[in-house]
Amino acid sequence: MNSVQSIERALSLMEEAARQPGGLVDLARRTDLPVSTAARILGTLEGAEAVKRSTDGSYRIGSLVRSMGESLDLGTDLLTASEHHLSAMAADLDEAACISTVVGNEVVTVRQVDSPKPIQAEDWTGTRVPLHAGSAGFVILATWPEAEVEAFLAGSLPTFTNHTVVDPDALRSLINDVRRRRVIWTHGEYVEGLSSCAAAILDARGNAVGALYTYGPSYRFPQPDTASDVAAQVLDRADRVSAELGYRGAGGGSR
Repeated sequence: MNSVQSIERALSLMEEAARQPGGLVDLARRTDLPVSTAARILGTLEGAEAVKRSTDGSYRIGSLVRSMGESLDLGTDLLTASEHHLSAMAADLDEAACISTVVGNEVVTVRQVDSPKPIQAEDWTGTRVPLHAGSAGFVILATWPEAEVEAFLAGSLPTFTNHTVVDPDALRSLINDVRRRRVIWTHGEYVEGLSSCAAAILDARGNAVGALYTYGPSYRFPQPDTASDVAAQVLDRADRVSAELGYRGAGGGSR
């Protein structure tokens, strides 16, 4: 059996288990597979938690597939809930407004609305940035439990510019400051000459699922005496997106 055929058969078994849970013989019959082949594939899928075998011997979709579906739904919901706020923020601040999501120990920008200014920073959509190298990552780290923060700080912390903070004690201080303020400005940590302000977005369970941020060239952003106002708007709009995702807490959150 080649790899493509194995994948096709595994998908057929998963599709049938999702449509109607069934035992080994039943699923083999419904997918036109030999019982021995179905048993081998279902065993592999069960080990990966793609299917789950109940006490009565029937197979149903497992936690892996459910979590993948939830992540997809959440990603769609996040973009839908944030679209208006991104457009409004880009118009109000006259700078780019973005949404990023968490991917392991990085954040990746999934949506950017540009400002109307003729001189703009590059489009960051699809770019992955380590959590310690920018405003979006810092606000995510600030929601993590201490043990997870310490595990992250014990890992590799690459330097990107002269402004990248890699000292664990300095990073702890920054993270604690974000926990108090729930918003942060950063200047040139990942790319020289860019300033950014971010706040975390929380889901219904209070988990940080992303960040709302705005950024622009440091020579013009923020304008003098506007940093506090920009931060207030970023935080307010991030809180509104969180509320649309079902979060009902009063500021902050835990992973």
